[in-house]
Amino acid sequence: MKKKLGWVIFAIILVVFTSFYAVIDKTNAIYDRKVDTTKYVAVGLEKGEKLEQTFISKEEKLDGVNVKMSVTGEAKNKTVSYVLKDESDKVVASGETSLEKIKAGKFFKFSFETDEGCKGQKYTFELTVDQCEEGSQVLVYAVPGGVKDATFIVKGEKAEGVMVLRTVTHRFDIETFIVTAIFIIYVLGFVGWLSKVFK
Repeated sequence: MKKKLGWVIFAIILVVFTSFYAVIDKTNAIYDRKVDTTKYVAVGLEKGEKLEQTFISKEEKLDGVNVKMSVTGEAKNKTVSYVLKDESDKVVASGETSLEKIKAGKFFKFSFETDEGCKGQKYTFELTVDQCEEGSQVLVYAVPGGVKDATFIVKGEKAEGVMVLRTVTHRFDIETFIVTAIFIIYVLGFVGWLSKVFK
C-alpha cells in the first residue's frame, strides 16, 4: 500500500513539475527553416528606413516576434520602432527599443501585450530605424524564395524573400512536457538501476 502511495505521489510531482517547465515561449517561423543559413541575405537599413513583412498567425495569441538581426557600427547608438497591424490595418502593438543588447546574427525579441484570436489572421510587422549613426546600418536577415501570404517590402518596394521572423506565444507546449517527463523518468530509472547494480 505504501509503495503504491509512493508511486502516486511521484506521478503527481512529476506532472506538476513538467507542467510548469512546459510553459514556454513557443516560436513559429514564417519562413522556410529548411533553407541553409549560408543563403540568408542581409538587408541594410539606415536612419528613417523601414521594412514590412506580412504573415499568417499559426497561434491563437501572440506575445511578440523574434527577428534575426545584426548591426554595423555601435549597437548602443541605434534604436528601432515596430508596429504590428491586423488585416484591417488596425495597430494591435507598437513600441520602440534600443539595440544595445543585440547579438550579431541572433534573434532579437520584440515583446508586446498579448493579442488574442490570432489564429489564421493576417498581420503586418513593420520595423523602422529611428536612430543610427551615419555610415552604419541595422541589418535584418531574409530568406530567398517566396512563402504564401508573406509579402516582404523593403524601403517601400516589394522584395524577394521572407524576413527571418518567428512569432512568439507564451503557452503550455505538449512536446516539451512529454520530452521532459520522459527524460526525468529515464534518469531516475537509470539511477535506480545503478543503485541495484552496485548495491
